[in-house]
Amino acid sequence: MLYEELSRKFGCQVVEPFKEPVIIVDAKDFRKEWREPLEKEGCKILLSDYLGKSCFLIRKPQASNNSVNEQPTPQPSQPQNIDIEEAITELIREGLGFKEIRERLGLSHAQLMGYMSSLRKKGVLNGIGWVPERQKRKASTREAKVEPAKPSLNTSNLPIREMLEASLKLLDEHPRIVKFLLQKCMESLP
Repeated sequence: MLYEELSRKFGCQVVEPFKEPVIIVDAKDFRKEWREPLEKEGCKILLSDYLGKSCFLIRKPQASNNSVNEQPTPQPSQPQNIDIEEAITELIREGLGFKEIRERLGLSHAQLMGYMSSLRKKGVLNGIGWVPERQKRKASTREAKVEPAKPSLNTSNLPIREMLEASLKLLDEHPRIVKFLLQKCMESLP
């Protein structure tokens, strides 16, 4: 069973206010794939701040006459989402990215986005200097650089060609302008 394997690896301790031994796994060592098998074994998993670190507390309630409602939790005054927010903050300080935090805590994308939004609104993320990493998006076809068309032989002397055509049209009515256009054409030629 996974509970026994983890108890050998991480050890068990009796932690107040629990009556049964608890396996304490640092948040960075906890794997999300452990959650389902442990819950099937009847284990309770709680994310908590233990000795200044975000940890998962895994306990296997012993068969007793106590009801589930009578079993204490490590921090009854704080809701569990505060503990998750503390774990997220700690993992951000360790330099983990969004995807790694999500996998480490076993949260869905939407759940982690909700916690991150809450932390941002509280000013926690700004306080620790966290800036979201933006993924570079692919350039759209509209943004792609358009190479200028190479001039063809027919259009390489386009201004000269236009001036010559205009000169032919104006020759009879405006001889001085035609003379001026032809001079400019001569100056343009190499």
